Amino acid sequence: MANRVGMDATHTTLTVAQAAETLGVSERTVWRYLKAGRIDGHTVGEIGSQRTLIDRDSVDALRGNRGSDPEAARLRADLDRLTEHLAQVTAERDALAHRVASLQLAVGRSVPDGILGRAATGVATGVATAVARFRSVRAA
Repeated sequence: MANRVGMDATHTTLTVAQAAETLGVSERTVWRYLKAGRIDGHTVGEIGSQRTLIDRDSVDALRGNRGSDPEAARLRADLDRLTEHLAQVTAERDALAHRVASLQLAVGRSVPDGILGRAATGVATGVATAVARFRSVRAA
């Protein structure tokens, strides 16, 4: 992100939320666009109360480019949707991995009968669900 000084923030810039709404994407996608250099922005304010302002012209230019090819716009929307879905599935996988690690710790301790069986069944169900979602994302 370029750091610009002297920009009239009220007329030439947008917040991340405003840019996301203008582009019809999530705020996370706007952050990816900033990181990739697809749009220009800068951070202002003291540490702890900073905010990022995005150049309105670069948002308008990106929006114009996105609207010029309907197939490309559809593919970008699909990519954004699948990226968000993959992030959710990855988070579920990570949560399940944490549960498995907890169960592995519990195996080494004295555990009342039945608890491990119920926990293992829950983990197995969760893993199967995550795998099925991952496969559906990869197939799409």
